[in-house]
Amino acid sequence: MATTKTERIEIDLPEDIIFAMRGREKPEEVKKKLKIALAILLFQEKSISLGKATELAEMSRVRFMEVLKEHNISAYEYGERDFERDQQVIDRYREIVEK
Repeated sequence: MATTKTERIEIDLPEDIIFAMRGREKPEEVKKKLKIALAILLFQEKSISLGKATELAEMSRVRFMEVLKEHNISAYEYGERDFERDQQVIDRYREIVEK
C-alpha cells in the first residue's frame, strides 16, 4: 500500500478556544477531533471524496459514515434522476420475471 505524502499546516487559535477544545482531553484527542471536523467539512463541500475523508479522519469508511449520520449529513446523494433510473431497472426486471 502506498504511503500518502503529508504536509504540516499550523494555525493560530485564541487561547480560550484552545482551552475549550482541550477541556480534559489530551492534545492528541484534540488533533483527532480537528481532523474529523475538517474531513466532514471538506466532504460536505464536495472538496474531497468519501474515501479521502475517511483517510483524513483516520477511521474506517463505515465509522466515518456513522459520524456523518450523527451530523445529519448524507454519505451519498440519491436524487430524483437516480430514483427514476432505478425504477426503470425494476420495471424491466419485473417484465422479465413475469414472462
